[in-house]
Amino acid sequence: MRRRAVLGLLGALLTGCSAPRVAASSLDPWTVPVSTPSPWAPPTGRYEASLRSALQRYRDLFPGAVLFAAVDGHVAAHFAVGDAVRSGGDPVPATTGTIYDLASLTKVFTAILVLRLYEQGTVQLDAPAARYVPLFGNKPDITVRMLLTHTSGLSKDTPLVGDTPADRLDHVLREPPVAAPGSGYRYADQNFIALGALAERLGGEPLDRQVRRQIAAPLGLADTGYRPPAALLPRIAATEGALRGRVHDPSAAAFGGVAGHAGLFSTAADVALLGRALLAGGGPLLRPPTVELMRTNQNPAFGPSAAHGLGVDLDQAWYMGRLAGHGAFGHTGFTGTSIVVEPRRRVVLVLLTNRVHLGASPPSTNPARKAVADALAA
Repeated sequence: MRRRAVLGLLGALLTGCSAPRVAASSLDPWTVPVSTPSPWAPPTGRYEASLRSALQRYRDLFPGAVLFAAVDGHVAAHFAVGDAVRSGGDPVPATTGTIYDLASLTKVFTAILVLRLYEQGTVQLDAPAARYVPLFGNKPDITVRMLLTHTSGLSKDTPLVGDTPADRLDHVLREPPVAAPGSGYRYADQNFIALGALAERLGGEPLDRQVRRQIAAPLGLADTGYRPPAALLPRIAATEGALRGRVHDPSAAAFGGVAGHAGLFSTAADVALLGRALLAGGGPLLRPPTVELMRTNQNPAFGPSAAHGLGVDLDQAWYMGRLAGHGAFGHTGFTGTSIVVEPRRRVVLVLLTNRVHLGASPPSTNPARKAVADALAA
Protein backbone atom coordinates (compact mmCIF):
# COMPACT_ATOMS: atom_id res chain seq x y z
CA MET A 1 0.00 0.00 0.00
CA ARG A 2 1.11 3.50 -0.72
CA ARG A 3 3.11 5.39 1.89
CA ARG A 4 2.08 8.72 3.35
CA ALA A 5 3.22 10.83 6.25
CA VAL A 6 1.67 10.17 9.64
CA LEU A 7 0.63 13.48 11.16
CA GLY A 8 1.17 12.53 14.78
CA LEU A 9 -1.07 15.41 15.79
CA LEU A 10 -1.51 14.30 19.37
CA GLY A 11 2.18 14.98 19.87
CA ALA A 12 1.28 18.64 19.98
CA LEU A 13 0.37 18.29 23.64
CA LEU A 14 4.03 17.93 24.49
CA THR A 15 4.79 21.59 23.90
CA GLY A 16 6.60 22.86 26.93
CA CYS A 17 7.06 19.41 28.48
CA SER A 18 10.37 17.93 29.47
CA ALA A 19 9.68 14.69 27.61
CA PRO A 20 10.76 14.57 23.95
CA ARG A 21 8.14 15.25 21.27
CA VAL A 22 6.77 12.18 19.53
CA ALA A 23 8.00 12.33 15.98
CA ALA A 24 5.69 11.55 13.09
CA SER A 25 6.69 8.36 11.30
CA SER A 26 7.58 8.44 7.62
CA LEU A 27 5.76 5.15 7.18
CA ASP A 28 2.03 4.70 6.80
CA PRO A 29 0.91 2.61 9.80
CA TRP A 30 -1.05 0.40 7.40
CA THR A 31 2.29 -0.89 6.06
CA VAL A 32 3.02 -2.54 9.42
CA PRO A 33 2.77 -6.26 8.64
CA VAL A 34 0.21 -8.35 10.48
CA SER A 35 0.52 -11.96 11.53
CA THR A 36 -1.77 -14.75 10.42
CA PRO A 37 -4.32 -15.29 13.19
CA SER A 38 -5.03 -18.72 14.57
CA PRO A 39 -8.15 -20.05 12.82
CA TRP A 40 -11.46 -20.24 14.57
CA ALA A 41 -12.83 -23.72 15.19
CA PRO A 42 -15.02 -25.07 12.38
CA PRO A 43 -18.31 -23.20 11.95
CA THR A 44 -21.40 -24.74 13.50
CA GLY A 45 -24.16 -22.77 11.78
CA ARG A 46 -26.34 -23.50 14.79
CA TYR A 47 -27.34 -19.89 15.42
CA GLU A 48 -27.21 -18.36 11.95
CA ALA A 49 -30.90 -18.67 11.09
CA SER A 50 -32.07 -17.15 14.37
CA LEU A 51 -29.50 -14.37 14.16
CA ARG A 52 -30.51 -13.52 10.59
CA SER A 53 -34.15 -13.48 11.59
CA ALA A 54 -33.47 -11.25 14.59
CA LEU A 55 -31.48 -8.77 12.54
CA GLN A 56 -33.98 -8.69 9.67
CA ARG A 57 -36.73 -7.58 12.06
CA TYR A 58 -34.87 -4.28 12.50
CA ARG A 59 -33.64 -3.67 8.97
CA ASP A 60 -35.28 -0.24 8.94
CA LEU A 61 -32.75 1.01 11.51
CA PHE A 62 -29.71 0.94 9.21
CA PRO A 63 -28.80 0.72 5.50
CA GLY A 64 -26.47 -2.23 5.99
CA ALA A 65 -24.73 -4.37 8.57
CA VAL A 66 -22.25 -7.18 9.13
CA LEU A 67 -22.68 -9.60 12.02
CA PHE A 68 -20.04 -11.94 13.42
CA ALA A 69 -20.86 -14.33 16.25
CA ALA A 70 -18.78 -17.03 17.88
CA VAL A 71 -19.61 -19.44 20.69
CA ASP A 72 -16.88 -21.39 22.49
CA GLY A 73 -14.40 -20.72 19.70
CA HIS A 74 -16.74 -21.85 16.90
CA VAL A 75 -18.05 -19.36 14.34
CA ALA A 76 -21.81 -19.33 14.84
CA ALA A 77 -22.56 -16.80 12.10
CA HIS A 78 -20.82 -14.34 9.82
CA PHE A 79 -22.99 -12.57 7.27
CA ALA A 80 -23.85 -9.20 5.75
CA VAL A 81 -27.21 -7.56 5.02
CA GLY A 82 -28.19 -4.42 3.15
CA ASP A 83 -25.93 -1.80 1.64
CA ALA A 84 -22.56 -0.34 2.51
CA VAL A 85 -23.44 2.68 0.36
CA ARG A 86 -26.98 3.63 -0.59
CA SER A 87 -27.06 7.32 -1.46
CA GLY A 88 -25.50 9.16 -4.38
CA GLY A 89 -25.80 6.55 -7.12
CA ASP A 90 -26.01 2.81 -7.44
CA PRO A 91 -26.11 1.02 -4.07
CA VAL A 92 -23.01 -0.88 -2.96
CA PRO A 93 -24.03 -4.07 -1.12
CA ALA A 94 -22.41 -4.80 2.22
CA THR A 95 -20.21 -7.90 2.35
CA THR A 96 -18.51 -9.72 5.20
CA GLY A 97 -15.35 -7.83 4.21
CA THR A 98 -16.93 -4.36 4.47
CA ILE A 99 -14.91 -1.96 6.62
CA TYR A 100 -16.83 0.27 9.06
CA ASP A 101 -16.07 3.42 11.02
CA LEU A 102 -15.94 2.00 14.57
CA ALA A 103 -16.60 5.33 16.32
CA SER A 104 -16.37 4.78 20.11
CA LEU A 105 -15.30 1.14 19.80
CA THR A 106 -11.93 2.86 19.36
CA LYS A 107 -11.97 3.42 23.13
CA VAL A 108 -11.41 -0.30 23.77
CA PHE A 109 -8.21 -0.21 21.72
CA THR A 110 -7.01 2.90 23.57
CA ALA A 111 -7.74 1.26 26.92
CA ILE A 112 -5.62 -1.73 25.90
CA LEU A 113 -2.68 0.55 25.04
CA VAL A 114 -2.98 2.27 28.43
CA LEU A 115 -3.22 -1.07 30.25
CA ARG A 116 -0.10 -2.28 28.46
CA LEU A 117 1.68 0.76 29.89
CA TYR A 118 0.24 -0.17 33.29
CA GLU A 119 1.66 -3.68 32.97
CA GLN A 120 5.06 -2.22 32.14
CA GLY A 121 4.96 -0.07 35.27
CA THR A 122 4.97 3.11 33.20
CA VAL A 123 1.48 4.16 34.32
CA GLN A 124 -0.20 3.89 37.71
CA LEU A 125 -3.98 3.76 37.56
CA ASP A 126 -4.54 5.86 40.68
CA ALA A 127 -1.90 8.44 39.86
CA PRO A 128 -3.00 11.92 38.75
CA ALA A 129 -3.40 11.96 34.98
CA ALA A 130 -1.47 15.25 35.00
CA ARG A 131 1.66 13.25 35.84
CA TYR A 132 1.50 11.84 32.30
CA VAL A 133 -0.47 14.55 30.46
CA PRO A 134 1.02 17.89 31.56
CA LEU A 135 -1.81 19.92 30.03
CA PHE A 136 -3.99 18.27 32.68
CA GLY A 137 -2.09 20.23 35.34
CA ASN A 138 -5.18 22.28 36.18
CA LYS A 139 -7.02 19.06 37.12
CA PRO A 140 -4.82 17.42 39.79
CA ASP A 141 -7.63 15.30 41.28
CA ILE A 142 -8.39 13.35 38.11
CA THR A 143 -6.68 9.95 38.00
CA VAL A 144 -5.99 7.61 35.11
CA ARG A 145 -8.57 5.19 36.51
CA MET A 146 -11.21 7.94 36.47
CA LEU A 147 -10.52 8.57 32.80
CA LEU A 148 -10.88 4.86 32.00
CA THR A 149 -14.16 4.60 33.95
CA HIS A 150 -15.76 7.93 32.96
CA THR A 151 -15.81 9.15 36.55
CA SER A 152 -13.50 12.15 36.02
CA GLY A 153 -16.31 14.72 35.96
CA LEU A 154 -15.21 15.96 32.53
CA SER A 155 -17.85 17.27 30.15
CA LYS A 156 -19.27 15.24 27.30
CA ASP A 157 -19.76 18.44 25.30
CA THR A 158 -16.36 20.11 25.16
CA PRO A 159 -16.30 22.63 22.29
CA LEU A 160 -13.61 22.43 19.62
CA VAL A 161 -11.86 25.79 19.88
CA GLY A 162 -8.79 26.68 17.85
CA ASP A 163 -7.54 27.17 14.31
CA THR A 164 -5.32 24.08 14.12
CA PRO A 165 -5.57 20.49 15.33
CA ALA A 166 -2.90 21.22 17.94
CA ASP A 167 -4.83 24.24 19.22
CA ARG A 168 -8.06 22.24 19.44
CA LEU A 169 -6.37 19.42 21.34
CA ASP A 170 -4.75 21.91 23.69
CA HIS A 171 -8.15 23.45 24.43
CA VAL A 172 -9.87 20.10 25.05
CA LEU A 173 -7.15 18.91 27.41
CA ARG A 174 -7.21 22.15 29.40
CA GLU A 175 -11.01 22.19 29.89
CA PRO A 176 -11.94 21.90 33.59
CA PRO A 177 -14.36 19.25 34.87
CA VAL A 178 -18.04 20.08 35.21
CA ALA A 179 -18.48 17.80 38.26
CA ALA A 180 -16.26 16.78 41.15
CA PRO A 181 -13.81 14.07 40.06
CA GLY A 182 -14.89 10.68 41.37
CA SER A 183 -18.40 11.86 42.26
CA GLY A 184 -20.30 9.94 39.60
CA TYR A 185 -20.41 8.35 36.16
CA ARG A 186 -20.49 10.75 33.20
CA TYR A 187 -19.64 9.31 29.80
CA ALA A 188 -17.37 11.76 27.99
CA ASP A 189 -15.12 11.51 24.94
CA GLN A 190 -12.76 13.96 26.65
CA ASN A 191 -11.64 11.10 28.94
CA PHE A 192 -10.33 9.04 26.05
CA ILE A 193 -8.98 11.98 24.12
CA ALA A 194 -6.75 12.48 27.16
CA LEU A 195 -5.92 8.76 27.36
CA GLY A 196 -4.95 8.76 23.70
CA ALA A 197 -2.63 11.68 24.39
CA LEU A 198 -1.20 9.80 27.38
CA ALA A 199 -0.59 6.65 25.31
CA GLU A 200 1.09 8.63 22.57
CA ARG A 201 3.36 10.53 24.94
CA LEU A 202 4.48 7.49 26.93
CA GLY A 203 4.37 4.99 24.07
CA GLY A 204 7.01 6.84 22.10
CA GLU A 205 5.26 6.87 18.72
CA PRO A 206 2.05 8.17 17.13
CA LEU A 207 -1.19 6.59 18.31
CA ASP A 208 -2.13 5.16 14.92
CA ARG A 209 1.18 3.35 14.67
CA GLN A 210 0.87 1.99 18.22
CA VAL A 211 -2.55 0.51 17.46
CA ARG A 212 -1.29 -1.05 14.27
CA ARG A 213 1.95 -2.40 15.79
CA GLN A 214 0.80 -3.41 19.28
CA ILE A 215 -2.74 -4.63 18.60
CA ALA A 216 -3.49 -5.15 14.92
CA ALA A 217 -0.19 -6.83 14.01
CA PRO A 218 -0.05 -9.51 16.73
CA LEU A 219 -3.75 -10.35 16.32
CA GLY A 220 -3.66 -10.43 12.52
CA LEU A 221 -6.12 -7.54 12.09
CA ALA A 222 -5.31 -6.74 8.47
CA ASP A 223 -8.23 -4.36 8.02
CA THR A 224 -7.96 -2.33 11.23
CA GLY A 225 -6.45 1.13 11.55
CA TYR A 226 -6.88 4.88 11.49
CA ARG A 227 -7.10 6.84 8.23
CA PRO A 228 -7.51 3.90 5.83
CA PRO A 229 -5.64 4.30 2.55
CA ALA A 230 -7.44 5.12 -0.69
CA ALA A 231 -6.93 1.56 -1.94
CA LEU A 232 -9.46 0.36 0.67
CA LEU A 233 -12.17 2.88 -0.23
CA PRO A 234 -14.24 0.42 -2.34
CA ARG A 235 -14.64 -1.76 0.76
CA ILE A 236 -15.56 1.02 3.22
CA ALA A 237 -19.15 1.67 4.28
CA ALA A 238 -20.36 5.25 3.96
CA THR A 239 -21.33 7.06 7.12
CA GLU A 240 -23.24 10.36 6.98
CA GLY A 241 -24.16 11.33 3.43
CA ALA A 242 -21.25 10.80 1.07
CA LEU A 243 -18.63 10.59 3.85
CA ARG A 244 -16.61 7.46 3.21
CA GLY A 245 -13.17 6.52 4.45
CA ARG A 246 -12.84 9.59 6.68
CA VAL A 247 -13.82 9.57 10.33
CA HIS A 248 -17.39 10.61 11.11
CA ASP A 249 -16.74 11.85 14.66
CA PRO A 250 -16.21 15.64 14.49
CA SER A 251 -13.66 15.77 17.31
CA ALA A 252 -11.52 13.00 15.83
CA ALA A 253 -11.77 14.70 12.43
CA ALA A 254 -10.67 17.98 14.00
CA PHE A 255 -7.55 16.24 15.34
CA GLY A 256 -6.64 14.89 11.90
CA GLY A 257 -8.49 11.57 12.10
CA VAL A 258 -6.49 10.02 14.94
CA ALA A 259 -7.70 10.20 18.54
CA GLY A 260 -8.16 7.99 21.57
CA HIS A 261 -11.95 8.12 21.55
CA ALA A 262 -12.78 7.56 17.87
CA GLY A 263 -11.21 7.20 14.44
CA LEU A 264 -10.54 3.50 13.92
CA PHE A 265 -11.93 1.57 10.95
CA SER A 266 -12.29 -2.22 10.93
CA THR A 267 -14.26 -5.27 9.84
CA ALA A 268 -16.53 -7.40 12.01
CA ALA A 269 -14.12 -10.33 11.72
CA ASP A 270 -11.20 -8.21 12.93
CA VAL A 271 -13.14 -6.83 15.89
CA ALA A 272 -14.18 -10.38 16.78
CA LEU A 273 -10.51 -11.40 16.92
CA LEU A 274 -9.93 -8.67 19.49
CA GLY A 275 -12.87 -10.00 21.49
CA ARG A 276 -11.50 -13.52 21.26
CA ALA A 277 -8.13 -12.36 22.61
CA LEU A 278 -9.78 -10.73 25.63
CA LEU A 279 -11.96 -13.80 26.17
CA ALA A 280 -8.83 -15.95 26.17
CA GLY A 281 -7.19 -13.88 28.92
CA GLY A 282 -5.49 -11.29 26.77
CA GLY A 283 -3.66 -13.36 24.18
CA PRO A 284 -0.61 -11.43 22.97
CA LEU A 285 -2.05 -8.13 24.21
CA LEU A 286 -2.49 -8.28 27.98
CA ARG A 287 -1.86 -10.61 30.92
CA PRO A 288 -4.86 -12.50 32.37
CA PRO A 289 -4.86 -10.53 35.67
CA THR A 290 -5.02 -7.29 33.68
CA VAL A 291 -7.94 -8.54 31.61
CA GLU A 292 -9.67 -9.58 34.82
CA LEU A 293 -9.13 -6.06 36.17
CA MET A 294 -10.33 -4.59 32.90
CA ARG A 295 -13.68 -6.39 33.18
CA THR A 296 -14.19 -5.84 36.92
CA ASN A 297 -16.74 -3.21 37.89
CA GLN A 298 -14.90 -0.08 38.96
CA ASN A 299 -18.10 1.91 39.64
CA PRO A 300 -20.19 -0.15 42.11
CA ALA A 301 -21.11 2.97 44.11
CA PHE A 302 -22.95 4.50 41.15
CA GLY A 303 -25.46 1.74 40.39
CA PRO A 304 -25.94 -0.92 37.69
CA SER A 305 -26.33 1.55 34.81
CA ALA A 306 -22.83 2.89 35.56
CA ALA A 307 -21.20 -0.56 35.73
CA HIS A 308 -17.93 -0.06 33.92
CA GLY A 309 -14.58 -1.75 33.80
CA LEU A 310 -11.39 -0.19 32.50
CA GLY A 311 -12.54 0.94 29.07
CA VAL A 312 -15.54 -1.39 28.73
CA ASP A 313 -19.22 -1.48 29.71
CA LEU A 314 -20.35 -4.31 31.99
CA ASP A 315 -23.65 -6.23 31.84
CA GLN A 316 -25.64 -3.51 30.09
CA ALA A 317 -28.89 -5.18 28.97
CA TRP A 318 -29.90 -2.16 26.87
CA TYR A 319 -27.63 -3.47 24.13
CA MET A 320 -26.35 -6.82 25.46
CA GLY A 321 -29.83 -8.24 25.93
CA ARG A 322 -29.90 -11.59 27.71
CA LEU A 323 -26.14 -11.93 27.38
CA ALA A 324 -25.94 -9.39 30.21
CA GLY A 325 -25.90 -10.55 33.81
CA HIS A 326 -23.01 -13.00 33.77
CA GLY A 327 -19.99 -10.75 33.45
CA ALA A 328 -20.54 -9.66 29.85
CA PHE A 329 -18.42 -6.74 28.71
CA GLY A 330 -18.27 -4.66 25.57
CA HIS A 331 -18.77 -1.28 23.95
CA THR A 332 -20.86 0.56 21.40
CA GLY A 333 -20.16 3.22 18.78
CA PHE A 334 -22.31 6.11 17.56
CA THR A 335 -22.10 5.02 13.92
CA GLY A 336 -24.00 1.84 14.87
CA THR A 337 -21.27 -0.53 16.01
CA SER A 338 -20.99 -2.82 19.02
CA ILE A 339 -19.15 -5.74 20.55
CA VAL A 340 -20.28 -8.00 23.39
CA VAL A 341 -18.07 -10.64 25.04
CA GLU A 342 -19.73 -13.05 27.47
CA PRO A 343 -17.22 -15.24 29.33
CA ARG A 344 -19.61 -17.79 30.83
CA ARG A 345 -20.64 -19.26 27.46
CA ARG A 346 -17.55 -17.92 25.69
CA VAL A 347 -19.54 -15.69 23.34
CA VAL A 348 -18.15 -13.01 21.04
CA LEU A 349 -20.79 -10.96 19.23
CA VAL A 350 -19.94 -8.10 16.85
CA LEU A 351 -22.50 -6.02 14.98
CA LEU A 352 -21.26 -3.26 12.68
CA THR A 353 -23.75 -0.97 10.92
CA ASN A 354 -23.69 2.40 9.17
CA ARG A 355 -26.87 3.75 10.74
CA VAL A 356 -25.75 7.37 10.26
CA HIS A 357 -25.53 7.03 6.47
CA LEU A 358 -29.01 8.34 5.70
CA GLY A 359 -29.26 11.20 8.19
CA ALA A 360 -27.71 13.19 11.00
CA SER A 361 -30.36 11.96 13.49
CA PRO A 362 -30.71 8.25 12.76
CA PRO A 363 -32.74 5.83 14.88
CA SER A 364 -30.99 3.87 17.59
CA THR A 365 -29.77 0.40 16.69
CA ASN A 366 -30.21 -0.80 20.29
CA PRO A 367 -33.29 -2.91 19.43
CA ALA A 368 -31.24 -4.75 16.81
CA ARG A 369 -28.29 -5.12 19.17
CA LYS A 370 -30.55 -6.62 21.85
CA ALA A 371 -32.34 -8.89 19.41
CA VAL A 372 -29.20 -10.56 18.11
CA ALA A 373 -27.81 -10.85 21.65
CA ASP A 374 -31.04 -12.53 22.78
CA ALA A 375 -30.91 -14.89 19.80
CA LEU A 376 -27.39 -15.90 20.72
CA ALA A 377 -28.33 -16.32 24.38
CA ALA A 378 -31.24 -18.64 23.56
